Amino acid sequence: MSSDFQHYSFRMPNIGFQNLPLNIYIVVFGTAIFVFILSLLFCCYLIRLRHQAHKELYAYKQICAVCLEEFKPKDELGICPCKHAFHRKCLIKWLEVRKVCPLCNMPVLQLAQLHNKQDHGPPQGPLPGAENIV
Repeated sequence: MSSDFQHYSFRMPNIGFQNLPLNIYIVVFGTAIFVFILSLLFCCYLIRLRHQAHKELYAYKQICAVCLEEFKPKDELGICPCKHAFHRKCLIKWLEVRKVCPLCNMPVLQLAQLHNKQDHGPPQGPLPGAENIV
């Protein structure tokens, strides 16, 4: 009986891609489309996160950090020595209370000395230590 077993060889039929049943096509292509859509959604999500992070990182160039209003083309800007920009009026009011940059806390000027020189009036000329205020 063991000798009969050795003489038989079993071969699987050679089924080409064209001969697969329709339900196999549906499963294979459905899975491929699902994976493709998931990868597109993931890529869109990553692009949106990157754009949002970039926007938050450079938002100080578009918005005054003191009053949180957007800069307009004709606004008079005050620029600290650390290169952060604010509305000039906002920066002056901020510096009356705190003598540091509103964003990075870098010392900007000694406003108390400025008031003593100008008889306690509001600053009229360029602010010392903030040469770039325009």
